[in-house]
Amino acid sequence: MTREITGGCRCGQLRYRFVQEGPLLNYCCHCLDCQKSTGSAFADQLIVMEASLSSEGRRVERAMPRPSGGVSTHSFCPDCFGRIYNVNSERPGMAIVRGGTLDDPAELDPFAHIWVRRKRDWVAIPEGVPAFDATPDPASFMELAMTRRGAGSRLG
Repeated sequence: MTREITGGCRCGQLRYRFVQEGPLLNYCCHCLDCQKSTGSAFADQLIVMEASLSSEGRRVERAMPRPSGGVSTHSFCPDCFGRIYNVNSERPGMAIVRGGTLDDPAELDPFAHIWVRRKRDWVAIPEGVPAFDATPDPASFMELAMTRRGAGSRLG
């Protein structure tokens, strides 16, 4: 099933939409960067094909070098400073959208948790959900995500 997903920043000035087939491919990242940028224990994030993502409204971008040598470019609303998504030079064609920015985040159900060695002790990961100590191998991670899509998880 193909559908359009919409969302936006906190103040509503910056809006986005993307087309998704099957379940949303979201995961939780517990790294310190995500904790700091969300002001919370982890970031709930969605893998979206960059070509299917469009936005309306003003946005600012900030390029941040990564320890791996790549550059992560983050898109924010210039009014409320809400971070909407980012792209990474090491993963061309893919955007990572913040789950909390969806108009309806109710169906989010993470297929994995990463950087769990930085996870807060009080965060419980459900039994059976894959968890990785740090950043997983990108090819294996995407294979896991696509397996979820193909299996037509309970979100489909």
